[in-house]
Amino acid sequence: MSWTIPPPDWSTPAGRILDQLFEAIQGDFPEFSAPITLFGSAAIQVCLDEEFTSADVDLMVASDSVRLRDIARAAGVGRSGTIRPAYGVQICPPQLFRPTPHYLQRAHIEQRYGQKVVVPHVRDILIAKLHRSRTEGQDGLVAKDLRAFQRVRELCDGHPTRQELIDDLQLCEPDFRLPVDGGVNSFRLNALDLFSKVFHHPLDLENEVLKPARAAATVVILDHRKDFAQSLADLRPDRD
Repeated sequence: MSWTIPPPDWSTPAGRILDQLFEAIQGDFPEFSAPITLFGSAAIQVCLDEEFTSADVDLMVASDSVRLRDIARAAGVGRSGTIRPAYGVQICPPQLFRPTPHYLQRAHIEQRYGQKVVVPHVRDILIAKLHRSRTEGQDGLVAKDLRAFQRVRELCDGHPTRQELIDDLQLCEPDFRLPVDGGVNSFRLNALDLFSKVFHHPLDLENEVLKPARAAATVVILDHRKDFAQSLADLRPDRD
């Protein structure tokens, strides 16, 4: 099951500050051509609720992050710029955004002031929030992340449903693995907390997520082996 999200509204507070940045990049760094990905709560704001704000407007880039931070600062839209701190742009490295592996297949992509801008579907924005590191002594999901899940479900007629979240978590099976050093797996704890608080029904992680994900992976591996074996057989010369 899936649902449709409206395209980004660039007249929202986050949208306006982003357009200022994109225009500045076009003027100061016209050769920049890598995709710029919006994530975090600002993505929820521009697609669903213009009053849903947070301390940062998070952007993911794979290269030239220092140059882009300088441009944002000069344009007055960086975290230390002249715009209210609630709407400061934060240029982030790729490892800070961890959605489902195939998020680009359902993301919205468009050109703004010559820049290729990627706005992931809100279900991937929400999954990425579950990767937030937990602090020592933290009890439960961070309040603002819980609020994000609740607000999206209010605005999207109950989406993501419990099953939709399970489907997405199955795609993230490697992220549930426990650290070899015995440390905390924040993603695992946050997901378990989420189901208890939002759906009031605990998640059976092993039987609802991990086993089905492993079974699906096994089927794919076996299919690949079968195809490989058939390819080898086809290469053998015919024998009398």
